[in-house]
Amino acid sequence: MTRHAYFGVGFAVLVALALADLAYTKPGHVSLAGRRASGEAATAKAIKPLRFQGFTALHDRRLAAGAVPGIPPVDIEHLLVGPAGVFLLDSKNWTSGPRPQMIGDSLFVGMDNREETLKLLDLEARNLTTALRPNLPRGVKVEPVLVVHAKDLRPTPRFLDGVTILLPEQLPSVFSQMRQVMTATQAAKLADALDALLPARSGDRPVRK
Repeated sequence: MTRHAYFGVGFAVLVALALADLAYTKPGHVSLAGRRASGEAATAKAIKPLRFQGFTALHDRRLAAGAVPGIPPVDIEHLLVGPAGVFLLDSKNWTSGPRPQMIGDSLFVGMDNREETLKLLDLEARNLTTALRPNLPRGVKVEPVLVVHAKDLRPTPRFLDGVTILLPEQLPSVFSQMRQVMTATQAAKLADALDALLPARSGDRPVRK
């Protein structure tokens, strides 16, 4: 009985600590994680129509550390593979909070210049190109695309710091106008190869869409 009593008290203390930790978690951190998740989900939904243009989307993947010597790991929200090439898509959910805007040749969110965000995405696309080079058709590289979820952002589409910036509703029209660099058959085979090469970030193989 004494052991049971001590166990009960200890368990109650652990529960209390867990609840206290949850209570003191900053709402900003929770809301940021929520915005990221909703942005990724909204982008996944927006790119679904591209399958009719011959694109395959691989979601939530990772180029693992050490997969290619000298290349750091790359977290991949969405990788689009189709006749127009291979595209690394990153989502930003800026529907609330400071307003995103183009000022000259820069992307701002409120007073925050997002130049480093664009440069990092461009670098990750170049690293991914190097890592996937043996699988890519000659002359094809991974192109970075920033998909911005916002009430308004003009002028878009826009090309800054090596990155194409667009709104989710612009995806079908922008990709339909791109020059083809491979056949639909080549694109499908490449998508299969990259599907096998790039593991899921979460540890569970996601469904291709």
